[in-house]
Amino acid sequence: MVYILKDYEPKLALKYFEDISAIPRGSYNEAAVAQFVASRAKALGLYHRVDARNNVVVKKPASAGCEGLPAVLFQAHLDMVCEKNGDTEHDFTKDGLVLQLDGDILTAKGTTLGADDGKGVAYMLALMDSDSDAFPHPPLEFLFTTGEEVGFWGAMDFDPFDITARRLIGLDAGPEDTIWTTSAGAQEVTVSCPTEFVPTEGAGVLHIAVRGLQGGHSAMRITDELGNANKIMGRILHSVEKEVYFRICKITGGLMFNAIPREADAWIAIEAVDEDVVRQIVLDVTDDIKAELHASDPGLVVIVEDSEAKQMMSASATKTVVDTIYNMPNGVRMMSKEIEGLPVTSTNMGVVKTLEDKVTVNTMLRSSSRTCSDDYIDNMVSIAKLCGMTDVEYGAWLSAWPYMKDSKLREMTQRMYAERHNGERMKEMAGHGGLELGVFSEKIPGLDIVTLGCDHGDEHTVTEWMSISSFGRVYDFIKDMLVEMTKE
Repeated sequence: MVYILKDYEPKLALKYFEDISAIPRGSYNEAAVAQFVASRAKALGLYHRVDARNNVVVKKPASAGCEGLPAVLFQAHLDMVCEKNGDTEHDFTKDGLVLQLDGDILTAKGTTLGADDGKGVAYMLALMDSDSDAFPHPPLEFLFTTGEEVGFWGAMDFDPFDITARRLIGLDAGPEDTIWTTSAGAQEVTVSCPTEFVPTEGAGVLHIAVRGLQGGHSAMRITDELGNANKIMGRILHSVEKEVYFRICKITGGLMFNAIPREADAWIAIEAVDEDVVRQIVLDVTDDIKAELHASDPGLVVIVEDSEAKQMMSASATKTVVDTIYNMPNGVRMMSKEIEGLPVTSTNMGVVKTLEDKVTVNTMLRSSSRTCSDDYIDNMVSIAKLCGMTDVEYGAWLSAWPYMKDSKLREMTQRMYAERHNGERMKEMAGHGGLELGVFSEKIPGLDIVTLGCDHGDEHTVTEWMSISSFGRVYDFIKDMLVEMTKE
């Protein structure tokens, strides 16, 4: 293997970043990288275990003289999001990443880099492998999780029976000058109704397409008042329904439950004499919505074109679908009165699908309050049932990470950072997105948590990047923190 980062510091941590970059490790495909971690632990003579979800626990004894100190736990996730350019030949199930360095910035050729959370995994592997005599440290525990990018399923199933630490440094974070202090919980809810189809004989078909919206992460951008393609489609169809009788042939919108949908499509069957009326209604409603979104999402385009469809839904199913996507709540429900700009509760109607025998509407709700979440879900489900939806599926509740007012670990981190940056403290961020730390704070009561991470960006995209110099500085800071813990 050719190491392109061999001349940069910290050499051991960067070597491990390249090692894991050569191993396919997309979500659901973490077995090989989990075995790599376990094999390194075995070679180093360290306690380790791999569970049924391929989560890996490794323990490293304290340096000489520090055996009686309380342990500290490090955590990062093994999986990465697998995205590539359309013209990039890459099989994420068997091909390693092709790393490329431009000055200080590391990327991968035509694919995601996997710094989310390869940077944290590399830090942990290097700490496992470091000479215990090089710097004093308390007992170290390492937790490598799986499935983070697809709903925390590794963390959710993890049994912490052998974790003794009550201090956790989460490494799925950044940038270098920022620590996270809290995160929201989340839950998926999917409502559906059965559909029966009849031939569209004698009816004309129009295809309505919502395009041009920005989309974005349903936590990070939920306060930006962006257009939701599914909700816009619901408003258009509701407006048409008030004046023209039609049947839905097919309706789709959005790709991911945790992304604000950029596009939606509906094929509707109408009488030929109503075509001009429908086109005008769509035009008028679109003009209204474009005016409303002119500052937050100005690129909205709605296209109406002649189309074809062999079958259409029943009148009752059509009404149920239109009423549901029009009436279901979407967006911010409540803002925090304690932390400026932070939502307490929000929801995102992420995906609408027409399947062979039913239509499904998938919503993700986020909240820092379980009671607010439960109430909002009851509200949404009640509305869906009133609209005619007959079936409800509830995803698992992904626990929130509550804010700890008196975090000794956070205060130590802030003090150390300020000493190295002329008194400047790290930014403290409260997140509306979900972090595995919420799961661990519930599984291990009393856990004191802080996050660290280097400068990186464009996660989940082919332009994902990481700063090599920042990577090195954060690794040095982590080691300094361990030394500081031996002085307690």
